[in-house]
Amino acid sequence: MTFSPTFRPRARLVSILGEHLISDQAVGLIELVKNSYDADATEVTVELLNLESPQKTTVVVTDNGFGMSLADVTEKWLSPAVDHKEQSKRKEIRTSLGRLPIGEKGVGRFAAHQIGRELELVTRQTGMSEVVLRLNWDDFEDGNRFLDEVEVDVQERSPQVFTENLSGTQLTIPRSRTAWDKRLVLKVNRALRRLQSPLQDEEDRKFKVQLKCPEYPEYENTDVTDVLDRAHYEFKVLVSETGDCDFEYDCKHPAVKRRSQSGTVDLKQHAQDELQGPEPQCGSFWMNIYVWDRTRDYLHASGVSRQELDSQCGVSLFRDGLRVFPYGEPGDDWLFLDQERIQAPAERIGNNQVIGLIHVDQSTNLLLRDKTNREGLIENAAFLDLRALARASIRYFTTYWKTDRPRPERTEKREEGSVEQARQIASSVKESASNDIEVVIPTANIQSGNEGRESGDGIGQVIVTQRRAVELLIQQLDSVESDMRSRDEKLDILLHLAATGLAAERVVHEFGRQVVGASEGLHKLQLALPDRHKEGDAIRAMEQCLQTLRNEFRVLSPYESVQRSQRSKAVSMRDAADLAFQLNGGALQEGGIEWSLEGDDFEVRCRSASVVQILDNLIHNACYWTARLPESAVRHIGIVINSETKTITLADSGPGIPQEAIEHMFDPFFTMKAGGKGLGLYISRELMTACGGSLVTVSEENRKFLPAWARGAAFSLEFGNKGKAVN
Repeated sequence: MTFSPTFRPRARLVSILGEHLISDQAVGLIELVKNSYDADATEVTVELLNLESPQKTTVVVTDNGFGMSLADVTEKWLSPAVDHKEQSKRKEIRTSLGRLPIGEKGVGRFAAHQIGRELELVTRQTGMSEVVLRLNWDDFEDGNRFLDEVEVDVQERSPQVFTENLSGTQLTIPRSRTAWDKRLVLKVNRALRRLQSPLQDEEDRKFKVQLKCPEYPEYENTDVTDVLDRAHYEFKVLVSETGDCDFEYDCKHPAVKRRSQSGTVDLKQHAQDELQGPEPQCGSFWMNIYVWDRTRDYLHASGVSRQELDSQCGVSLFRDGLRVFPYGEPGDDWLFLDQERIQAPAERIGNNQVIGLIHVDQSTNLLLRDKTNREGLIENAAFLDLRALARASIRYFTTYWKTDRPRPERTEKREEGSVEQARQIASSVKESASNDIEVVIPTANIQSGNEGRESGDGIGQVIVTQRRAVELLIQQLDSVESDMRSRDEKLDILLHLAATGLAAERVVHEFGRQVVGASEGLHKLQLALPDRHKEGDAIRAMEQCLQTLRNEFRVLSPYESVQRSQRSKAVSMRDAADLAFQLNGGALQEGGIEWSLEGDDFEVRCRSASVVQILDNLIHNACYWTARLPESAVRHIGIVINSETKTITLADSGPGIPQEAIEHMFDPFFTMKAGGKGLGLYISRELMTACGGSLVTVSEENRKFLPAWARGAAFSLEFGNKGKAVN
């Protein structure tokens, strides 16, 4: 026997949806205001009345939109998940004001459930009767009743609210579900003030929201802020659907010279690791970033208070001019600005110093879709690509920001000295120091408790002769010199371990990839052989070995003790360069990159690993950027060794280094890579200094000596008199 039952939801489904789809009253109110926008309203009034107790509180939302007919109320409003808005959006059916619907899932009416326990809906289309709907949400709490058993009161009447030729909808929601305190009213005020993009002028906005709250009249002003005009830095970008970006940068900081810059950049090269495919799926968008230096004097000079900035800061997302929540709300770090700033506070901007405005158009960004609970967008490939390109834009902005921001005030530079010079001076003074003159010194400078006699001026002091005091000073200087040597040795070890760690991270990834490939190849070979083939045992043994290696390599064994390789020796620069290319063989092959090694060899006396680590990092960076060129472009990395000038020059055909970023390339934590650590070049320069040389970018004057393909980044390892020609 076959049955054909149908779903028959219980009445309490309405309560469950209301509680879980709308997080709080403020979010619910914004959803109702957005419904007014979809109804082509130009004016919306939100009234918060009688807030002294939830039982007396009433929320009223009134708009002048096109209203609803009786059929609209019964067939659409009372039919959750109706898709008429989504259909209008996909067919690009616009309202008389040219709007596409913001809503699409047909569940926004549950916002009224989250705000209060009752609802009266009054609506009217021009020239029609008023339609009145009344319901008590508590009627839906009975778990024994089915949804279709709960009756809703709907009637038509002569116009009483929307008289004459007026149209619109009014929602009256009594008996609040929670107490409306000052904090919640402030949240609503903040949400309404930031609901629309401040970049729209009054003529384009055509949508005004008024808040009335007699208990808290100070929060009734919902006008858009004008603080953007007083930003210290401004960065505007227009991103095409292919990831190309036109930008304008303006520095207006009160403590530095004003500067403007504009240009074009391919953001895909800066966001490649975070993009979900070769081409972005998010569509075109534009973004404005306004940044402040939160130093009190600088804010005061620009007429901005910290409180004013705090109420507006964050990076918000707007769709067709209306904000998508919760992006830009306090605590929402959807672009990971605060997360990355923790690692390098002086090198990154945080949410509390930026007002960011990202604008998308529904007609060209159809893949950006709301989550059902109204808490942001579905994190599909389109959203992830949008975030990746926005993050890349901000990273590109920081190259200009770091150049123009005020430098910390520095005291007058002191003449350089050393402990050895101080000890020589003390030794000279010792010769003329007297045994007849006594001085008071701290006992902390004396190892033996029998030295000198106690001073009557205080505890922890003794009296010794002047000559003895100088001798003790020399001993202290000797101890300091020994401590400094030990510190330098430890710093040297730390740099080598850090460089090894960066390389090990890549080696682990590549090793695991190769082991997986070998295992898959063995598996295919095993399937191709007869069950009792004599080679089967050998293949299974190899498979077991690979599996063991794969498991063991997940936790790196301790690095070889750095102290074992402390000795310096003559290192061939050509051998070091060849090894560095071999270490990056996988990245070169995967990126379709050709490489070359030219020039006459020379030797440098240093630790053999240092030069390899430096070149390995430079080649790895070059692979990263060169592989992001179009497939039709020349992809080449080359090293030229010059035994006469004792230099190694590495150049690539990649996109090159932005002019604004050159002076920051060796700063710790500065990076143009998506998810980069910003330590590779810093460590490389420190290792080069330890080798007695210097690591620099090739100047524009010297670039003319590079090959024609070398249009990208170029670095030079300069060893000077440390180098020795190889016969």
